[in-house]
Amino acid sequence: MTEFDITFELFTLLLGLTMTEVLAGYVRAFKLRSRIRHSRSTSSYSDTNSSMQQVRIGWLVPLSAAVVLFHQATFWLFMYEVQGNVPLHLLSLVCVLAVIGWYYLISAALWPDEPETWPDFDEYYMAHRRFIWVGIIAIGVLVEIGYKVFSQEREIDAPAWMIQLVDLTDIFGTLILLAMPFVKSRRWAAILLGAIVAHFVVITAFTPWTFV
Repeated sequence: MTEFDITFELFTLLLGLTMTEVLAGYVRAFKLRSRIRHSRSTSSYSDTNSSMQQVRIGWLVPLSAAVVLFHQATFWLFMYEVQGNVPLHLLSLVCVLAVIGWYYLISAALWPDEPETWPDFDEYYMAHRRFIWVGIIAIGVLVEIGYKVFSQEREIDAPAWMIQLVDLTDIFGTLILLAMPFVKSRRWAAILLGAIVAHFVVITAFTPWTFV
């Protein structure tokens, strides 16, 4: 076991906290939706219920959270694969902590803390989309550089069509991700986010049979 292997446990814990932040947003959204349904079913129309009924969760924020979760899971796989090849020194620690800290900032910015201030979650997404996606793209570039430097070649044991499907799907998802900071249409943003989620689903389905 290398020194970086021991430190990897700390990184896993910190990355788990960032993923928890994203998942906690889903929990808050579920509870909020339950309260909205309850307020609509009751005969009381207080100011609180009235403002709550105007909250709209939409699709953009939940889909963005799903994409960020997939990216965080991919980063964990990257760390697991290269942990034996990364030297342990201050620079490597700072780089990994910076990436995880950046992930945490993105995770914290995904969901509005006060739904009454942002009654339309889609509007909240449009106001914060560039911070989220520029951050994800920047992290992806750093991870790709680290992968080229520290990863080892893996033996591919899969049909050629499966390998091509995974590669093309990965390119497709990357191109869409690069466009996300500039998409101003809510409808197109939802479509493209759904496509990115679908791209991760395909990779998740085929990757276990692609690499050994």
